[in-house]
Amino acid sequence: MRKIVSIFTVFFLLSLVFQSNLYAQKKNRNLIKAEKSFSVENYMDALKYYKKAYKKAKLNSTKAEISFKQAECYRLSGNIDLAEIYYEIAIMMKYPDAIVFLKYADVLRMKGKIDKATEQYNIYKESNPVDYRGDLGIKSCEFALKWKDLPTRYIVENLRFVNSFYNDFSPSFGNSDYSKLFFVSSREGDLSDKKDGRTGQFFSDIWFTELDKQRNWSFPKLMAEPINTVGNEGPLFVNDRGTVMYLTQCKVEKKKDLGCGIFVSEAKGKSWMPTQLLQLKTDGYTVGHPTLSSDENVIVFSSDLPNGYGGKDLWMSVKSKRNTWSDPVNLGALVNTPGDEMFPFLTEDGTIYFASNGHVGMGGLDIYKTSTDDYGAYILPINLKSPINSFGDDFGMIIEKGGERGYLTSNRAGGSGGDDIYQFELLALNLVAQGIVTDASTGAILTNAKVEFIGSDGKMSEVYTDNTGKYSQKLRPITSYEIFVSIDGYEKLSFRETTEGVEIDKVFINDVKLNKEKKKLILPIVNFDFNKHDLRKENVQELDDLAAALIDHSNVVLEVRGHTDDVGSINQNNRLSKKRADICVEYLISKGVNPEQLISKGLGKSEPYIILEKDGKFKVGDVLTENYIKKLRFKKNRKKANQYNRRTSFRILNQDLNNNN
Repeated sequence: MRKIVSIFTVFFLLSLVFQSNLYAQKKNRNLIKAEKSFSVENYMDALKYYKKAYKKAKLNSTKAEISFKQAECYRLSGNIDLAEIYYEIAIMMKYPDAIVFLKYADVLRMKGKIDKATEQYNIYKESNPVDYRGDLGIKSCEFALKWKDLPTRYIVENLRFVNSFYNDFSPSFGNSDYSKLFFVSSREGDLSDKKDGRTGQFFSDIWFTELDKQRNWSFPKLMAEPINTVGNEGPLFVNDRGTVMYLTQCKVEKKKDLGCGIFVSEAKGKSWMPTQLLQLKTDGYTVGHPTLSSDENVIVFSSDLPNGYGGKDLWMSVKSKRNTWSDPVNLGALVNTPGDEMFPFLTEDGTIYFASNGHVGMGGLDIYKTSTDDYGAYILPINLKSPINSFGDDFGMIIEKGGERGYLTSNRAGGSGGDDIYQFELLALNLVAQGIVTDASTGAILTNAKVEFIGSDGKMSEVYTDNTGKYSQKLRPITSYEIFVSIDGYEKLSFRETTEGVEIDKVFINDVKLNKEKKKLILPIVNFDFNKHDLRKENVQELDDLAAALIDHSNVVLEVRGHTDDVGSINQNNRLSKKRADICVEYLISKGVNPEQLISKGLGKSEPYIILEKDGKFKVGDVLTENYIKKLRFKKNRKKANQYNRRTSFRILNQDLNNNN
């Protein structure tokens, strides 16, 4: 009897489990469909089923989970407004995974709610201190505010006539004169009336626009087959001649997504040939966003290839003579992150502009640039800051040769809808040198005084003081200047100024006080033989004249500057240049010059000679650098240039040693 009861109990319990499973299946049927759609990135269908599942959900824990998944769908499909709302609901309903705070913070940052985003990042960091994303988010918020308040010199404007209500993104130059622009759009008018389950918009296609005679962009036109298909076409690259197109295509056959790859097509007249898959040794992995070198022998692209750093990374391949491509090489841990690196653009000098959400940035995707070091490795990327970057997604940057103008994509506030294409231009820096020239003794203004500017780039210019004694001269960026001030009857004065490292408009004010000329103070150039520091006979008289003038100008302090050619090591040249300066100092002191008037300095080969007067092969303004000398064709000219550099020069530091005279 006990055995019968036991068997009955087992069957009863099994029956309850079976009924419970049936109920659970019935209850979670919509949830199962939602999860299936979410797993294949069909966020629109997933949202439909999540909403149905939410209505039938009884437990708050289930509602919290569904709310979080709805928020994820909205975020991944680009609707951050609704994503914000549903993350808030999930948090309110006590969604147990701390990841909700991180995702919520990301969305808040993209909406410019920096203080609130920082709060959520800190909550996530406390809950999961080992995850780098918490600290990354906090730092990003900190820098986002700084960069917003201190924008760079770029002007960014919406290309409104080209953009639509839908996503318009990833522009590409269509020719070498930049008069044609290709781009990707999910606007109406594509080859399929179906919508992409990931975005809820039409499948993306390649469109183009051209500049008319008035330099206005034409109304965009859809490219025909075979460039466009019923699937998605994505970011592309067109060579300078406009004859070859490399594009991202996501093939679809019988409603089955076959993944994305890079395809190539050649133009034949006004038509394009059928696209062919580029053989990049990336079988089975998502590949896209191509950019190529000007000779089309190097390609950089984005992919989820194995042995990367997480998400999508940037990779590079090189084409061989047999028209095959090398194994892809990852650009390295400084460029790639556990996040996504996408939308690269390769410039002529090897700089790569790209988008990432894995570095410190302002919003979702930010635009960065990187280049190689002396060993060919890519260095830590630089964030292009505001206004190139915004709190939203910024990506797909292309830039004209010269680096001052181009286009990018952004979903920042104020656009036409979704992703928009923007044009940008780098405004010239306003760098000005100004000052007033006066008599050092009386304070009287000196009109028509000449102010000469000699730049480190070899360019020279001059201006004259006006009737108020004022001079004003525009300066060039990233340039050091030797500035000379002179007028008849007064001692010539020189000083240095530099614009290197200056990134904002600036006025460099240098008022100049000139002393009336006593005995003419001529600063000679003392030349030396190769690897020698002995004074030549022909230099003795010049040094004698300088000594006499310094005794007469006891308020003058000179910097005695020894120089060398580029032969030998840095240490050897530094020692030799100091000896050359010292021997001149010793001689001047022996002739009665006050030692306090002389400061010896060895500069090695760091300041090559600048040609001030035309001399055969050498033109005024030529800077006799190591590279310049190497390029000289004839040995005699190279020898002559090196002799120019083997010298001791003199520079007036100040005239305040004493005022007795």
